[in-house]
Amino acid sequence: MTSTRLARHERIAAELSTLDVLATATPLGSGIGGTTWLARVAGEPVFVKRIALTDVELRHEGSTADHYGLPPWYHYGVGSAGGGAWRELAAHRDASEWVRTGACENFPLLHHWCVRPGLPRAPLPPAELERDVAFWHDDPGVRRRLEALDASSTDLVLFLEHLPRTLAEWPDAPVRFVDDELRRLTDFLAGQDVQHFDAHFANIVTDGGRLCLTDFGLTLSSRFELSDAEAEFLAEHTTHDRAYVLAHLVNRIVRPLRAWPHPRVRNDFVRDCAAGRDVPELPPDAAALLRRYAPLATVVNDFYFALHGDNRKTPYPADEIARLLGAL
Repeated sequence: MTSTRLARHERIAAELSTLDVLATATPLGSGIGGTTWLARVAGEPVFVKRIALTDVELRHEGSTADHYGLPPWYHYGVGSAGGGAWRELAAHRDASEWVRTGACENFPLLHHWCVRPGLPRAPLPPAELERDVAFWHDDPGVRRRLEALDASSTDLVLFLEHLPRTLAEWPDAPVRFVDDELRRLTDFLAGQDVQHFDAHFANIVTDGGRLCLTDFGLTLSSRFELSDAEAEFLAEHTTHDRAYVLAHLVNRIVRPLRAWPHPRVRNDFVRDCAAGRDVPELPPDAAALLRRYAPLATVVNDFYFALHGDNRKTPYPADEIARLLGAL
């Protein structure tokens, strides 16, 4: 970690320990994982995320246990509301410490966090709740989680290092640089017995010099208080993040080539590339990465099509993915 980055972090953290900047923060967006804001602290931009903190989580302050009885497959990034605010905080604290100690710089620093009264939010319409629960195979743990979120009146607020854009907003980023950074950060996480489960390119932020993975709402870590089912799920998915980001890299490479009528059509093209199809219109570096990763991408894409389709319980193709990663 550079001395400049550390000094900026320490300056911002010191200011945040004595100031309340939420009233002047500018809203950026909202989604299933919370609301996001931009604040200015000590003359620097700071990314703010407000996460609903449920009553059951308030009663178990700091606990990284699953208090809802969620199915492990609720960790897949196909519309999950995540496993709890304290888990997201714990993952960000670990990531920030990895940056501070120089173990891995590919995460945003956590400057500060606090608990505040929640912002007004519209209640979840009953029909929408039923649709969401049905999508997750009428799992009672998912119902408990969604009902608890709907009743929440408290927010966990994270103040994070601001990086100006996402990888999704940087379409012409050098593909070799992106490949190297993605492999570095997912290798590191796997070595820490952590899987992010939602490392799409809108959750990767950058200043142009490095890629940083953020938004740990779906993360599983061996440092959490895991159920036996969660621990087994994590052990089965040690290859997930690496395969997931490389599949996204392949999809990014081929997306501009055609006006694809459906992602499945695009994946059929990737499948053809895995079988040896040449794509002469691509720059050499992109073409080489497509050839290398296309077999893996077809498997990951097919798996996620199944998850988005009829079956969130689709078995993870661990053996096939391990074989394909081992051949790289």
